Amino acid sequence: MDAAALAALTGLLNRELAAGEALLAALEAERAALTGFDVGALNVATREKERLAAEFDRQDGDRRRLLERFGHAPGRDGMTALIRRVEDPAYSETSRRLGPIATRWRRLVALIERCRADNQRNGMIIGLQSRRVTQTLNVLRTGRPDELTYGRYPLPGLAAAARALGRV
Repeated sequence: MDAAALAALTGLLNRELAAGEALLAALEAERAALTGFDVGALNVATREKERLAAEFDRQDGDRRRLLERFGHAPGRDGMTALIRRVEDPAYSETSRRLGPIATRWRRLVALIERCRADNQRNGMIIGLQSRRVTQTLNVLRTGRPDELTYGRYPLPGLAAAARALGRV
């Protein structure tokens, strides 16, 4: 692999790392808006997260295509094979001594894992808040947070009352 190809890969990994860092910051802003119950900030953070996730996906696709162009599989195995080819024939995910491409690759894998974990955490926060809203609505209607009043199959005899509450 020539110097120009290595430079292209290094530049792409750098751009992907920058996109991942920006996505991670957007996920943190989303979490802050969720826990701060700031609807305006949540709307802004969600739009920014979606924009950055699309950019991160685009960068990922570019890297996968570049790996294929270099004759490697597009995923982790392909990247491992490329690192073995150009930096260290004994490279593994547990190698301690890393070249510049392997260093960037490790940072990128860790960043992807962190973005995934932060996104799952934000999803859990949304789930908990949704449950809290449902329980609050149930308390307002029935006096008990665990009684299902709303949804596809309301409790027997409550359909008319639920419709009346819906008109309020």
